[in-house]
Parts: sequence; structure tokens; C-alpha cells
Amino acid sequence: MHDNDLKEKAAFLSTAQAYLDQSLYKEALDYAESWLKRYPVDTDANIVYCHALMKTGKLDRLEEVLEGVENTILQLSRIYAFMGDICLEGGLTREAIRFYRKFISINPETTDAERLSVKLRTLTDGQDDPADGMEAQQDDHISHVAPDFYTVTLAELYIRQGYLQMAADVLNEILKNDPENHAAMDKLGEVNMILRDKKHKEGVVQELTRWLKNIDRIRHYAS
Repeated sequence: MHDNDLKEKAAFLSTAQAYLDQSLYKEALDYAESWLKRYPVDTDANIVYCHALMKTGKLDRLEEVLEGVENTILQLSRIYAFMGDICLEGGLTREAIRFYRKFISINPETTDAERLSVKLRTLTDGQDDPADGMEAQQDDHISHVAPDFYTVTLAELYIRQGYLQMAADVLNEILKNDPENHAAMDKLGEVNMILRDKKHKEGVVQELTRWLKNIDRIRHYAS
């Protein structure tokens, strides 16, 4: 948000909170409704709106709003299922399982969750929890490979296994000892590009998670 937008939002929240504190729920309702015409997905405004709906006895409308919120959460959280599919196609089974579980935890009673639960059972059948010790195992693996054995081929093996940072570490070590190794340079460029893309996608997921946590405050205010 720009500075003016932030100031305007702060003024809205201050006025809305004053209405609620003074039990002026009709005024709070009208004020939030006016704001939502301009910013329909504003989380805080929706919280004020739902709070005022509850206090003014407009429970039917409140139920409609909350149903809309649940549908929004479902639609947005589908990014987890999508990322799971992408990871699975790329051979990143552990990451796919994490994304699928995240989607199911948010939408446990949906048909999509039922479908993913079946897929999860297939992926995890007879396996230990894929999240347990994964990072530690990766660190141990690379620490037990002597630097003399660091090769572009080893880096490519790590890439195929999905251990991108490990591949980057190997390639960086190669280039320390052989700065003119063009094969290592080219491969490191590819890995860094993938890592940047992965970091960007993780940022999107984190932002979505933050948004979902904020939207959950609606239920707190409406309870």
C-alpha cells in the first residue's frame, strides 16, 4: 500500500473500532459496507462487517458472508493442491505430500480433500512421516561427501533428487577450486534460477497462509 492508502486504512479502522466500542453497530455496519464497496476483499473491513451483522441480529446475512469467506478460502487454498501436483510431477514426493496435507487441513470436509486423501494414502503407504528428519538427512549426506568428489555429475544427481541447495553448494565449491569450469558455471546458473523461482513461489504460499490466518479472525469476532 502507498502512504495515503495506509493512512486511509488506519482512519477506517480507528473510526470502525470507535463505533464498535460505543455499541453503534448500525453505524459500524453502514461504514464497513461502504468501505467494502471499494475494497471487497479487505479482511479487517469484513471482520467489522461480520461483527456488526451479528450485533444487529442480521444472522442470515452473516451466514451468507461467512459462506462466501469459506468459498474464498477454498479457492485460494487450491494453490496448495496445485503446488502438490507440480511437485509430484517433478519427483518431489515429500514436498507434494506436505502441500496436500496443508490443503486437507484447511478444507477437511470437501470432495477435493477426499480425493487428495486417497492420493496421500497411496504416496505414504508403508512410509515413515516424510517430514521427519528430511533437512538433517540432506545436511548429513553432503557433509559425508569429501570435497575431492565434488563434480558436476554429483550436482546433477542432487538436482534430479530435488536437493537444489545441495547441488548449488557442490557447484560453488567446484568453482572455488576451478573458477574457469564453464560446465559448473552454467549448471549453477540453472540451479540459482530454479531456487529463485522456488523462493518466489514459497513467498506466495506464505502470503496466502498469512491471509488465511487473518481471515480466520472473522470467526473469532463473530463468535
